[in-house]
Order: sequence, then structure tokens, then C-alpha cells
Amino acid sequence: MPATRSARASTRRQALAEAPLSKQAAVALTTQRPTASLKATFAVTKRSTELIGKTATKSVKPTPFAATKCVLNRATAAPQIIGREAEQTAIRSFLHASVEQGRGGSMYVSGNPGTGKTACLQSLIKQSSAVFPSVLVNCVPLTQPGQVYAAILRAMNIETRADNALSELEHITQHAKTPFLVILDEVDSLLGSRQEVLYRLFELAAQPNSRLALVGIANALDLTDRFLPRLQARNCEPLLLNFNPYQVTDITKILQSRLDAVSMGTDVIQRAALELCARKVAATSGDLRKALDVCRQAMELAETEHKRRVAQSDKENPDTVVAPRVSIMHVAKALSALNGSQAVQKLDALNFQQKLVLYAHIQFASNTVAKRPSSGLAVSALYAEYRVVCGRLNMLAPVTRSEFLDLVSMMEMQGVVAVEALKNGRRGGRRATGCPGAADDRALRLLVDESD
Repeated sequence: MPATRSARASTRRQALAEAPLSKQAAVALTTQRPTASLKATFAVTKRSTELIGKTATKSVKPTPFAATKCVLNRATAAPQIIGREAEQTAIRSFLHASVEQGRGGSMYVSGNPGTGKTACLQSLIKQSSAVFPSVLVNCVPLTQPGQVYAAILRAMNIETRADNALSELEHITQHAKTPFLVILDEVDSLLGSRQEVLYRLFELAAQPNSRLALVGIANALDLTDRFLPRLQARNCEPLLLNFNPYQVTDITKILQSRLDAVSMGTDVIQRAALELCARKVAATSGDLRKALDVCRQAMELAETEHKRRVAQSDKENPDTVVAPRVSIMHVAKALSALNGSQAVQKLDALNFQQKLVLYAHIQFASNTVAKRPSSGLAVSALYAEYRVVCGRLNMLAPVTRSEFLDLVSMMEMQGVVAVEALKNGRRGGRRATGCPGAADDRALRLLVDESD
């Protein structure tokens, strides 16, 4: 009997090893399959709710709120991509000219967070008539250059060492039987000490007879200005596609389409409340994810208010009470809670590297005995602390000194910090002044409170 179980376990391991593709911890795998309908998903959810209600001690009538909050979740796939006609046309043309024709190619997709870059690309891959493997790699947790190549190969179920991953990927790029698509998300995190990896991958996609189609996705709008000239010099310039922030009409249509997918004959969110959410989000960031969060928060506020009223009433029966509707007041409260103060909005707009700079500033100031927040912190000392923080986190390679100064300049334009020149004090020390100076003679002072 032990021998039989061992043989069965060996057979299962062999079957797993022969699988063509697999999912890794930091790598999401995209496969060719039809997009599931949200109505079908809701039907299963509703049935499950009814079964739970029957087996529970006290039956509770299901409300549309649970299903609606589910479709308003960030992780829930949209039933269809609304808008973005020009962007969809560009992506379809790229897929047709590259993987669908058995050739390589590259595209760079930029845009602010929450503008539908990754969702649009994945939806069009599923709609493609051709069958080809595609993998999505998040570049942020990959701290070493060789890890990028190894992560791509692991997503294709090819195990190899990091030091041998590049040569293995080069061989597959030229000799693979079918073309394959690699999507690099957060590709701007590869700039700095790992940017040579970025150049090499775009070169592999541009080689003759290449079977690699490469798509780089980044939030940084100026990334092309920082690395595109070198790609042009190497004759491997990618196609450029930018996603602009969502407008009011787009956000309204997307939210309404999700609500229609689980409609029970009643509007859970008032039309005026939905439009208020869309207008406020479009005016600030155009981030669809924020609009989804606002709607979910507003629904929770309305549901909490409804439960409190039912609990205070002796005549009301929870089984017969009609579910509440989200009003303009609920959306306004949710917007106020999520937006917070103006300083919080500025901090939310910072990218990950800029937030690391702030964290390094706070860490350095907390470790300094004679702390004087108004005097500022020398840029050279801040950069040294920033490198220490990156090494301690072990998840992101530090940028170069010149790129660090660019980060500080962008933060100054955003009103988060003030960069001032250092001047010798009466006791030989140095204090900040408002006149310009060299890089080593400047100090950085926070314009926001550390509590924010």
C-alpha cells in the first residue's frame, strides 16, 4: 500500500511537471478563455446566498447590496471594456502584426494609475482569434537583473538559474515553435541599476525571426524621454500608446454597466449620486479604481444607516424592509472620507520611489539627536539614507544620484517638499536658505506634516 501511494504521488508530480504553463507568486498568467459574464457570476452568488439562508438558524432575505458591492470590487473583471476605442484599435493592430502573425514586436503603454491599461490589454488578448501563451510579470519585487529573465521563464514553466536565464530566454526567443507575449507591468521600476535589462528585452523583441512580443506598462508618462533615445539608437523603438485619464461620461458608463449586470429591477445607487461620483473623480485623477472605492464606501454608509434605523424601530421587520438606496449624501460623505485633506491628496499622487524618499527623510530625522525640522536635511545625506532604506526593504533597487535629484525636483513641483540652499551658521553649522546652490549644497524640507 505505501508503494502504491508513492507511485500515485510520483504520477501526479510528473503530470504537474509536464503542464505547459503555471502561476507563480509574483507572476500572473493570462490564458485564452472566454470572458465570464457577471450575470452568470451573480446567479451563482445569489444561489449560494439562498442555500446559506436555508441552512442558517434565522433566514435573512438577500439584498442587492452584497452582489453590487461584489461587482464594484477592484478585482472583479468588467463585463466589457467601455470606451478606449482608439486604444483598443492600437492594441489589436499590434497583436495582429506580432504574435498573431508569428512575429515579434514591442509596445510601450503609459498612463496614470486606474486608466485601464492592463485590463484593456488582457481583455483583447482573450478576444484574439489566435492561440498563444501570454504571461504578466510585475517588475516591482524583482530586485536583481537576472530575476526578470528568470521570472519570465518560470511563468512559462521553465525552471532555470538566474545567472543562466538570459541565455535560455535568448534561445527560446529565436527557436520557440509558437510566438509568445510577455507583459511587463510597472516597467518603470526597472530604470536605474536594472535598466540594462529593459534595453535587452526590447532588443530581443526587435531581432529578426524573433518569437517574442513584448509589452511594457508603466505609470510614468516621461519614461519614454528617459530611455527611448537609446532604444532609437539601437533600432528597437517600441510602439507608443498613452492612456489618458477617464472622463465623466466614461466613468459613468462603466459604473452603470457594472450595476446593470446585477440589477434586480431597482437602482441601488441613484443616478444623480453616480454622476456626482464620476464628476469628482474625473476632476481630480480620472482613476476608475477610486470611483469604484467611492461607490463601495457609499453603499456601506447607506447600509449601516439602514440597519441602525431598523434596530431602532420596533415595528419594522428586517425580512420585509426594502433595501436602501445610495443617495448624493452618501457619495458626498464617501468622497470626503477618501479624499481627506489636501496634503493627503498630494501624498497619494506620489509614485513608489517618491514615497521612499519621504520615508527615508522621516527615518533620518527620527534617528537624529538634534532634530530641527525647519532647517532642512542635506540632499546628500538624504540620498545615503534612501539607499539604506532600499537595501533594508530588499524589494527595489535604488535609483542613481541624478535620478534621485529628478525625483526631488518633481516632489518640489508637487508642493510636497521645498529645496533650499545650505548656508554656514554662526557656529560652523549649516542652515537652509532660499537661494539656489549645487546638489551637495542643497537641503530638503517637508511641506507636509509627518502625521499625514
